[in-house]
Amino acid sequence: MLDAPLTPAPAQPRRPSINPTASVHASKKDAAFSLLLSLPRELRDRIYTFALTSPYPFWWPQPTSTRHGLALGLLTTSRQVFEEAAPILYAGNKFLFTHPSDCNIFRVVASPKYSALITSVYFRIREKDLRLWTAYLGSTKEERSLKEDLPKLKTMWIFLRAGTIGAPVIGHFHPAGPLAGMQPGLVAQVAAVQHVLGQQVAALQQQTGIANGNANAALPPPLLTPVQPMPFMAFAQGGFVGQTQHNYQAHATHHHHHPPPAQLHVHGTQNNPPNPSPLAQHMAQQQQNQEPQPQPLQPQPHQHHVHGPFYAAFLRWERELGLENLCLSLRETKPVDADVKIVCILRLPRPEVTRLYRLYPDELSVDRNGDARTRFRKVHGVDVSLELNGFDAGG
Repeated sequence: MLDAPLTPAPAQPRRPSINPTASVHASKKDAAFSLLLSLPRELRDRIYTFALTSPYPFWWPQPTSTRHGLALGLLTTSRQVFEEAAPILYAGNKFLFTHPSDCNIFRVVASPKYSALITSVYFRIREKDLRLWTAYLGSTKEERSLKEDLPKLKTMWIFLRAGTIGAPVIGHFHPAGPLAGMQPGLVAQVAAVQHVLGQQVAALQQQTGIANGNANAALPPPLLTPVQPMPFMAFAQGGFVGQTQHNYQAHATHHHHHPPPAQLHVHGTQNNPPNPSPLAQHMAQQQQNQEPQPQPLQPQPHQHHVHGPFYAAFLRWERELGLENLCLSLRETKPVDADVKIVCILRLPRPEVTRLYRLYPDELSVDRNGDARTRFRKVHGVDVSLELNGFDAGG
């Protein structure tokens, strides 16, 4: 009986390793799950900044060949992502406009809500559009003004094209002495700087003579031929060379045979502007502060608004170039905490830029493209720099 076969038990089905019902629920949960949105908001903002910002400005409306490499598809993933990332797209990038109407229309065309968050802009101003820009920058109208179009502005760079000076005509004037061999355009610049420096040195010598009780200091100064004002472009092209060189030689003759002349106004004795440049205001204030009684010389405190000779010569034509009106238009409308800088661009033949840099190495710095630029200095409360943009003149 022990050898009789036992009745086999019925086969039990094996439990499945995967639950199909749980798999269906898991797949539905993954469809609604977002790894990006599961991150903290601080990390999401860093991702948005990396994906939606560029170091190069966006030129609107003209297309450019610059590839910004933005992941704009990120804005279409969900409404929440769009609302979080769109402000970074506008606030984290720089925008470039060449006409005031473009800046005004962009607010409506792009997005009135998010375009108001723009913090950094570049303006390229051409000579023919200068009046339009000054009216726009100084306007307080709600429908068309910098103050209303860009209320969150923090950084603004203005590139003002002051003009182009071609290669001077060879043989127009051949100066003698230390200026011999230079081109007329460069001679005019050097002579103007020497004229300004001569006036400053004469004023200092006069003050020294009064302090030391020099009787010759009371002698009348020699008469100088008044210089008529002329356009800056004509001056830079060499038209002022003959007259300036004549006055320079006359000044040198009187310097060696007569007491130093009295300080003259930097704009000449005629046609003095009602609102002189900062350099003229400083020199006029020095002249007013002089007293007839002898006083011991005291060290003067450092004046931060005193410019170098090259920059000071440039500021003598700030009104003609439109720089003064541009700075004054921003006085009442620019945000208090905004960083505003103006770069006044003057195009010169490349050899002229090289010579000017050799003459004024302490005032000019050259970039990798061979263009020279001065340091920023305050003009009517705005940081202003002069850039000499060199170009290859045709032979």
